[in-house]
Amino acid sequence: MKTFAQNNVWKSATTDDFKAVVEKVTGQDLGYFFLQWAESSGGAPEFRLEYTVYRTEKGFRVMGKVSQDLDTFRMPVDLKIETEGNPEEKRVEVVGTASEFSVDTFGKPKNIVIDPNQRVLRYGPDIRVAVAIRRGEQFAELSEFADALKEYRRALETKRNSSLAYYRIAEVEFLQNMFQQAANDFREALNGDEEPKWTVVWSHINLGKSFDITGQRDRAVNEYNQAIRTKDDTQGAQEEAAKFLKTPYQREKRSEQ
Repeated sequence: MKTFAQNNVWKSATTDDFKAVVEKVTGQDLGYFFLQWAESSGGAPEFRLEYTVYRTEKGFRVMGKVSQDLDTFRMPVDLKIETEGNPEEKRVEVVGTASEFSVDTFGKPKNIVIDPNQRVLRYGPDIRVAVAIRRGEQFAELSEFADALKEYRRALETKRNSSLAYYRIAEVEFLQNMFQQAANDFREALNGDEEPKWTVVWSHINLGKSFDITGQRDRAVNEYNQAIRTKDDTQGAQEEAAKFLKTPYQREKRSEQ
C-alpha cells in the first residue's frame, strides 16, 4: 500500500496499477486473486471445518480439512489451534471445495479457529443477516411489504436477537396500521443485541407513537422520556422525542382519491 501510494501520488490509478505493484512487491502472480475478488461476482466463501486429534510420541497431531462451496476458490487461510499450552498457527492453501491439513502440537488441542484475524471476506452469519435485511429494505422501498417481511424474518432465522431485523419488521407493521404487532416487535428490538445502537432510541420513539395512536398517553410519554435519556441523536431523534412529549403523535391523514 505504501509503494502504491508513493508511485501514484496526485495521479489517477486503476485496479490494474494496484495489481502490478502488489505483484512486484510480493514477487507472486496474483492474477487469480484479483479475478476472484475484484473482477468476479461469484460471492464469498463460507468455511466449514472437520478435524480429528491423534496422540503421537511427541504430543498431538491434528488432521482435518477446510471445506467451502466455491469450486474455483483459492486463498491462503490461517488456522489457530488453541491448546492447553501455547497456540499453534498453520496457513492452509484452500483450493476448491476441500483442502486437507495436518498440524503437530505439544499441548493437547482444545479448539481450532479459522481465519482468527478476520482477514478473509467470508459468507458467515453476520453477512447473511446483513444481506437479508438489505433485501428486505429494498422491497420495503418499493412498498412490497410481504416480501420485505419474508427477508427480515429470514434474518431472524440466522440471528434470533437481531434488533435491526425486529425494528424493520415493526416499521412495516406500523405502516400497515398493525400497531399492536408493531409495539411487540419494537419491544423485541429493545430486548435484542442493540445493533446498531440507534435502534434503541428509535424503538422508544416509535413505541411512543404506537401508544399515542392507541390512546395511551402516559405510556407514550414514558417512551419518549426513555428515548431522551439515551442521549442518542441519530437522525434527529432527540428533537423528535421532545416534539412528541409536548404534543401527542397523530397519524397523517390520507388524502381521499
